Amino acid sequence: MHLPCLFKYLIFCFCCILTFSAFSQGKQPNKKEEATLSILPVIYYTPETRWVFGLGAVSTFNLAGESTTYESQLTAGVAYSLRNQFLSYLSGRVFTPENRHLLYGEIGWYDYVYFYFGQGMNVTDATEEVYSAKFPRLRINYARNLGRNWYLGAGLRFDDMDIFEVQEDGALAVGSLVGSDGGRNSGLGPLVLFDSRDDQLYPEKGSYFEGAIHGYGKALGGQFAYTRIFADFRKILPLGKNQVLAGQAFSELTIGEVPFFALPMLGGNRLLRGLFEGKYREKNLLALQAEYRYRFLTRWGLVAFGGLGNVFSEENPLQIQLSKVAYGAGGRFQLNQTKKLNLRLDIAHSPGEPIQFYLTFGEAF
Repeated sequence: MHLPCLFKYLIFCFCCILTFSAFSQGKQPNKKEEATLSILPVIYYTPETRWVFGLGAVSTFNLAGESTTYESQLTAGVAYSLRNQFLSYLSGRVFTPENRHLLYGEIGWYDYVYFYFGQGMNVTDATEEVYSAKFPRLRINYARNLGRNWYLGAGLRFDDMDIFEVQEDGALAVGSLVGSDGGRNSGLGPLVLFDSRDDQLYPEKGSYFEGAIHGYGKALGGQFAYTRIFADFRKILPLGKNQVLAGQAFSELTIGEVPFFALPMLGGNRLLRGLFEGKYREKNLLALQAEYRYRFLTRWGLVAFGGLGNVFSEENPLQIQLSKVAYGAGGRFQLNQTKKLNLRLDIAHSPGEPIQFYLTFGEAF
């Protein structure tokens, strides 16, 4: 993004905050943990979508009506972007009484414009090609509480990718990539989860770990046979009054015939902000990131963040010197006086890449 445009976006952000604040008060929960429902105009920006406009709803509730059961959340929305992308989705996390069972995931339908630069860390903007795809998405995870914040369960992942438009002179048109014509991608496998955070939306202490192994193949209705292994560890350290340090270590490894659209990738508004999502992708990914969070008023906050990541495979071996560094700063505004769902504004950069701007909801991790 060019810097002169940034000031226009910042002015627009303050207008967004006033709009969001007016629409997002909801009910004030009492000691019985009453449910809340906020219906919001959806206005956000990411480099991959540009400006997005739509309508969304966020509901928080407690199935037991008491504080020992974690709060559940459901989010739904429909939106359209200035890149001619359409998305509709329902996502969330639901805890049963006494946190015995946890159900979380996403159901959605997307008509999207994507970007492919190649594979590995040596890609450049000159290799960029654009393609369009339509697909339903299903991410369903179930976990049973084993005690002491540990959960054990299984997860299902499904996409049915219809790639209907590609560049005539690109790698997808040639058909040399696995999945260049799209196809069904279906995986299932066990997961383990540990979550001791004090809040699902804006934790101020605690740890989180999720690990899973997914097997993909024809037995599940898919067209690609491979294994996906991932691990996500997060730690929240309180530093003082209204200050926390959040850290994340993330890895994703794949073995087998992985379609290019399912390869692990750096970037986006969550993993290494400052990198265009999908520019750097390969069979394996390693990333570290940290964020300092400071709440200076009841509903206002500031953050500073940085991260390091790399993608690699047998064809493109791990080269530490090619790792991408990303860093930035941002502001936060709590949309509801009692629920810690934030409007997030981040400005991020990675050496050799353009400055990126993000306006969206919730914390990156």
